[in-house]
Amino acid sequence: MADTARGIRKVKSGLGAQGRPQHCLVFVRYASERLSCGGSTCSVFSLPQSLRHAPLADSVPSLQPTDMSSVSPQRLDSDSPHPYLVISVEEEDLWWIEYLPDGRSVVTGSRDKGTVRVWNLESGKQEGAPMECGGHVTDFAMTRDGTKIVSSGWDEGITVWDVESHKPVKEWTLSKTSIVAISPDDRFIAVGTDGFSVAIYSMEGRLVNAFEVGHFIWRMCFSPDGNKLACGTVDGIFVYDVASGTLILSPLDGFVTAFLWSHDGSRLFSTSHSTICCWNSDTGEQIGHPWTDHTYDIDSLSLSPDGTILASTSGDKTVRFWNATTGDPVGHLQHDGVSAVRFSPSGESVASAGLDGKIYIWRVVERLGQCQISNFKYVFPVA
Repeated sequence: MADTARGIRKVKSGLGAQGRPQHCLVFVRYASERLSCGGSTCSVFSLPQSLRHAPLADSVPSLQPTDMSSVSPQRLDSDSPHPYLVISVEEEDLWWIEYLPDGRSVVTGSRDKGTVRVWNLESGKQEGAPMECGGHVTDFAMTRDGTKIVSSGWDEGITVWDVESHKPVKEWTLSKTSIVAISPDDRFIAVGTDGFSVAIYSMEGRLVNAFEVGHFIWRMCFSPDGNKLACGTVDGIFVYDVASGTLILSPLDGFVTAFLWSHDGSRLFSTSHSTICCWNSDTGEQIGHPWTDHTYDIDSLSLSPDGTILASTSGDKTVRFWNATTGDPVGHLQHDGVSAVRFSPSGESVASAGLDGKIYIWRVVERLGQCQISNFKYVFPVA
């Protein structure tokens, strides 16, 4: 153990009244074990083969000692990466997840239950009461400042929620609302109406513009500067000028199930079934070859804050990571029923949510184009 001991790096510790460790986690930096200490005992667990010679993250998110009664480090039974936090949401299928700007909480949305919930990532507990949207919710979106959430329902119209109070602050009735998107400056909401048209409203509910797309719309996304709106349809992506409603680019081929803009607005990433494509957003030309490691339809995309890594989720039960410039795969995670993924604001973690009613938080470190996954797992069942 001498060589192993020299490789240990302390992450967090606390001493009880008798000098015994209450909560101590240490990594073996370049060895094949992990040490976990609690009470007066220490256990050594094997790390996955892929991590045994990889330098790990400089830190892991801290947990308050008062929460440790509900936390139990679990032995790893497989050679695959594990999340360090799992939150079980009873009887809900989760289709949407977003981080709040401070990175300490996530927001989830269930379409079938019509609920939006906020979860504290330090305690693993729900914050406040759920936001009950009612009926079958078709989509969710959150303002960039994290203060408001917009939900849409096919029969219920649009509701704007205050994240702090969990109360609705604005509601307006629209029939057959399917998809919503919020402009980067948080001033406008684009609403897919009757499946084939777009209406743009101010956050106060005033109609600003409307235009016909003529193809069933699955997703919408404003460009980073807010001047363009991309509509992902069953027949490809159509890009419109927001102010005039003029079609300026069409179509980028494929049955689009998810897509997003690069942070500088120069590229669009889109998915069609199990394939990801990258496009020049000015010319509509495809950049490089399709990315094809998924084996089932892709549901969600997320781009790291620095724009270098793209994450995708699929019905093949994986979250996959890609070099956003070359399209090369750089890692993957396993999550049964996964349907949504988001990078944290710092880019150090990703959150995935799924139809299994679970939220997984993964530690991801980007070094030399590789995604390295931390291996601590904690489970917080909903009380």
